[in-house]
Amino acid sequence: MSAAIPVVVCFVIERDRHVLLLRRNAWKDEAPGQWETGSGRVEPGESPADAARREAREETGLEVEVLGQLGAHRFLRGRERVETLSVVMHCRTRTDAVVLSTEHDVARWVPIAEAADLPELPEWVRRSLEALRRAAARSPAP
Repeated sequence: MSAAIPVVVCFVIERDRHVLLLRRNAWKDEAPGQWETGSGRVEPGESPADAARREAREETGLEVEVLGQLGAHRFLRGRERVETLSVVMHCRTRTDAVVLSTEHDVARWVPIAEAADLPELPEWVRRSLEALRRAAARSPAP
C-alpha cells in the first residue's frame, strides 16, 4: 500500500491583464527567494478551488474568483524531497491592494503577455504563466 501524495494548490491571480508575482521569503523551506504566483496545501476535505481562495486571501489579502484549472504537475518538495502534486488554479481579483503575509517579501503586478518571459522564474511558474497567457488570449478582458 502506498502513502498518499500531498496536494498543494498554486493560485495564479490576474487583474486587468496583469498577473501577480510574489517573491518567497528567504526563510521558506521550499524555494526561498524564488518568484512564484502563490501556493499552499490543500486541507483534507477541501477542493482545489476552495484552497486557492483561502490561500490567496491568507497570502495576499485578496478575495479572488476561481475561473478554472490551468494545469497540474508533480514535484519534489523540501529538503526531504517529498513527491507532491500541485494543482494550478486560474483566479481573478478586482483590486490590486495586496497585503502580503510573512511568506513573501515582495509582490508585483506584471503584464500577462510578458510574465512568462521573465528570466528569474522557475520552470513550473513559467509553464503556469504560459497557460495563463494562452487562456487570456482566448477570452476578452473583464
